[in-house]
Amino acid sequence: MIDFERSREAHIKNAATDWWINEKCIVGVNGMTYIVYVTDKGEIHIKELDAKCSLTPSRDICLCRINCNYADEHNAPSLCILESGRLIVSYTGHSQTRTLKYRMTERPYDITSFGPERVLDFGGSVSYSQVFENTAKHEVWLFTRVSSVTWEFRYSRDEGETWSESSKFLVSDAGGLFYFNVRKLTVPCGNVMPPTKEGFCERWFFALYGHPRISNDHCIRSGMFDEEGWLLTMDGVRTGMNLYGAEKNGADTAQLNLEELQPVCEAAEGETVRLLDVAPVPPFRVGYVSFALDDPKSITYYSASYRNGEWKQSEPIAYAGEFLAPGQTDGSQTYVGGMAYYYGVGEMGFHPADGGETDTNKIYIARADEESWRLESYVSNDCGATYVPEQVIRTIPKDGRQRKLWRPIVPIYAQDNMPVYWHEGTYTAHSGGWHSDAVMYIEYDL
Repeated sequence: MIDFERSREAHIKNAATDWWINEKCIVGVNGMTYIVYVTDKGEIHIKELDAKCSLTPSRDICLCRINCNYADEHNAPSLCILESGRLIVSYTGHSQTRTLKYRMTERPYDITSFGPERVLDFGGSVSYSQVFENTAKHEVWLFTRVSSVTWEFRYSRDEGETWSESSKFLVSDAGGLFYFNVRKLTVPCGNVMPPTKEGFCERWFFALYGHPRISNDHCIRSGMFDEEGWLLTMDGVRTGMNLYGAEKNGADTAQLNLEELQPVCEAAEGETVRLLDVAPVPPFRVGYVSFALDDPKSITYYSASYRNGEWKQSEPIAYAGEFLAPGQTDGSQTYVGGMAYYYGVGEMGFHPADGGETDTNKIYIARADEESWRLESYVSNDCGATYVPEQVIRTIPKDGRQRKLWRPIVPIYAQDNMPVYWHEGTYTAHSGGWHSDAVMYIEYDL
């Protein structure tokens, strides 16, 4: 349990939330924590802080103000820290423009050295940027949604100076609106693929699902890409699909076939599902809620783990209690408290290849009961089959001021003294009417 005498809360004022599951908080090998966020004025910011020492000054840089009608909670910036130490932050205007924008630091780990804003035109409305480094090929990979129903892929071989043409790898009709959530993992290669670095290789693990009201498909599906862009089964076997295009490497296709992707879970009759987290450190895990539309009492948290060749769902973990935006009828009501996997390592400069699977089996959940909003941690002692309450981290009483607590986020390569942060404030989806602070629980060193 945490010694509250050694702990301290830190806030980022006006750090409005977003719901995308991209890399937005990373602990660099220099030990500093970097957080990207959007404000309720539509500004994209990056914050650098030392979660080890409270005396170290933090720095916060405004990168831009998005050119759109209002500060929408889907304007999710994505952060990537390259092996060179340069930082890249990409962002969109959530379907208000046809361009994706990004900025990069000129110097390693120096957020005061961001260069000019650069623009990529996709020919249609753009939302949800997700940016990563493929260290095996020395490329920057970019995934983004175009015109609401198409997902496209680009790569850069010169750290963002120039980019390839777009490759459409997921096309969905208006009944689909699939949400594609991808995380980069470093995993043991085993005998399936030749290792790239000391027996470990990079994988881009993804899960996707459809809009709960518009889509006819109420199923979360999963897959992986390897360093060469090949789609893999969850067991690591290459298929005939390649991100670089059908003409590359003898690929059969450049597009995902949804029916061929392995289901993580399928909603029961009369219910739907919403994806909440995709773990960026092995083992493969997906967090989600299942519920009946318009029935907040039915919202139930689950975790799914990939073990022994199949996805296995946990027993019900907890009830969410409420929709965050109950007045919305277009599916926004499905925003619930939120969920995040903990995979903290405790040591500065840790890399997944140093220790393989963390498998901490701890999760953070934000939920409501009759009297309050709560942030809690749960742990599993049986490889994710069941979870039990561990700690109540934060409680906000329901006192008539409409203050809520939601969206826990765990930093990638989190250190034990800053395991999670979350959002507190008011929330109304899709209206720009939310105002919140990011609140961090930090146990500083003595």
